Amino acid sequence: MRLPCLASLAVLACLPLAGWGQEVAAPTHIQVTTTFTRKDASGKVDTITSPTVVAISGKQATIGVGGPDGGINFSVTPTVGADGSIALKMDTQVKSKADPATQNPDEVRRKQKEAARQKSTMPIFHSAIPTEGLYSIEDIAGARRWLKVGRVVDGWTIKAYDEKREVLTLSQLGKVQELSLHKAIVDGLAVTHGNSNTASVKSGESTKFTTPEGVEVEVKAEVLQMNK
Repeated sequence: MRLPCLASLAVLACLPLAGWGQEVAAPTHIQVTTTFTRKDASGKVDTITSPTVVAISGKQATIGVGGPDGGINFSVTPTVGADGSIALKMDTQVKSKADPATQNPDEVRRKQKEAARQKSTMPIFHSAIPTEGLYSIEDIAGARRWLKVGRVVDGWTIKAYDEKREVLTLSQLGKVQELSLHKAIVDGLAVTHGNSNTASVKSGESTKFTTPEGVEVEVKAEVLQMNK
């Protein structure tokens, strides 16, 4: 019986196995500091906020800033290139309350109706005349009619109305659904505007842009050296 060559075994033992011992590159982390400013009526620059977030190269990070009169939703995707530059893809949404003094009531109601329809696949309950047992309901096709208890809309049967809670109860194949009265409040309408921007900066540098609503956004990106 021939024994295997010891020299051959020694060489095989020294060869690395595929995938073993290979170090996986750590993801690149980028620190993004965003400063939101806006000029007031007198022209003075007011800093809204200046949050910082750490993102992974090629991955989106989101910053949300809220307030009593609206808010800002900012998303950024930083990607580090082969030359070390950082490509920034930025999306900004500014949400604010509509000013009743400058709003056309019919236009406001139209926008609210569109917003309500986008959020729901159910009929919309617009108004009620409890003494007559009549309820104004808009079906998912956009047709609005006065209906009574027992009538059917979009496959749902109107079962009852709670005047105190201003809620209609509907039923369909054993399921029960409540519809709250949709109230069109002019000064509560929130208007959202969005815009997208791209830029390329070196690590530690910043870029600026101004939204159509007058919010100036300064974005600084810096590659972080993470300890192993």
